[in-house]
Amino acid sequence: MRLLAKVGFLCGLTCMMAGCHSKSPDPQAFPVDATRIKTRKFAEVIQAQGTLVNPGYIELRPQVNGLITQVLVKEGDSVTVGQVLVVLDNAEQIAELKTAQAQFKEADLHAKRVRWLFEKGAESKESAEEASVAAIGKQSNLVAKQEALNKRSIRSPIDGIIGDLTGINPGLYLKQGGNSFVVVNNKNLSVDLSVPALQANKIKLGQRVDMVDESNSGVIGEGRIAFIPPYFEADTRNNDFLPLNTLRVRAAFVNERSDLRPNQLIRSKIIIGSDQHPGLPATAALFKAQQPYTYKLVPVRSFLKENNVNLQQKKSMMKLPSTSLIAVETPLKLGSLQDNYFSVLSGLKAGDLIAVSGSAVLANGTPVSIKSSN
Repeated sequence: MRLLAKVGFLCGLTCMMAGCHSKSPDPQAFPVDATRIKTRKFAEVIQAQGTLVNPGYIELRPQVNGLITQVLVKEGDSVTVGQVLVVLDNAEQIAELKTAQAQFKEADLHAKRVRWLFEKGAESKESAEEASVAAIGKQSNLVAKQEALNKRSIRSPIDGIIGDLTGINPGLYLKQGGNSFVVVNNKNLSVDLSVPALQANKIKLGQRVDMVDESNSGVIGEGRIAFIPPYFEADTRNNDFLPLNTLRVRAAFVNERSDLRPNQLIRSKIIIGSDQHPGLPATAALFKAQQPYTYKLVPVRSFLKENNVNLQQKKSMMKLPSTSLIAVETPLKLGSLQDNYFSVLSGLKAGDLIAVSGSAVLANGTPVSIKSSN
């Protein structure tokens, strides 16, 4: 019985010793997608916010007092330049114009007759000149009467669309400079942008301006800097003069989208130049306490050479094939995001291999295998 117990104890001890010296498992590589960093062209931009303005937003007011007799358009109607929109009572002006036309016709015929007689020697030079001056006077009167009649009509100064016609109805009496309505052409718009004074010297005429949507990604319009004022903005409300330390520049553009309207607040990017930088896909950018980083993939031999690793980890990694890759947490300094790529100011260079999937579960020193690469 004692012999059996002793044999059992020795067998157990042998098994324990065999377990203690069992071979540790080889490290496993984590599969990831990868890509190589390439140099890309990044625009140097100034972010600005401004208001859409419209040089084709025309406010029309009567030039004379008068009673509205005709409103020839409706709100939303398309009109052409010179088209009559509203007519004021004009019977008196029409009558005066007809009288002026008859007077000029008579004076002109008389001047021509006296001139003919002068050329034949039947009238003096003075008589011919007096008749000519009289005809010119009647012609000036005719022009004045025509102008007076024209002011009884409100015409469109541009091709555009009629706005709100509240207060513009037949039978209403308008005063000179009183009730108004607008004609709008939104084809050509401008955007006034406030640029900080420290960046004002970077603004040049002709620079491209991209107007972007609320997500700050999609371009909804493109224009050019058309005006740079020779002064900075100031707040002059309440009869005060408060410098704002900003430069309000204007960019003009062709409105190719029907949903852009005057007075709309819009974000813009003023393109002041461009530069070449390594481009990091946005999906590969990770952040820890607002510090950007990514995982660069390096050969295992390079990793062991350039990093201090403990002996056990080193022995484990030495068992990996020489072509194996290790994920290295790499701090970055990033520039702007353009077309889903960050410009890399430091931390990576063109040709570096990085992980673009599985990054969230990687750690510094993780062996990886590549599923696919670009």
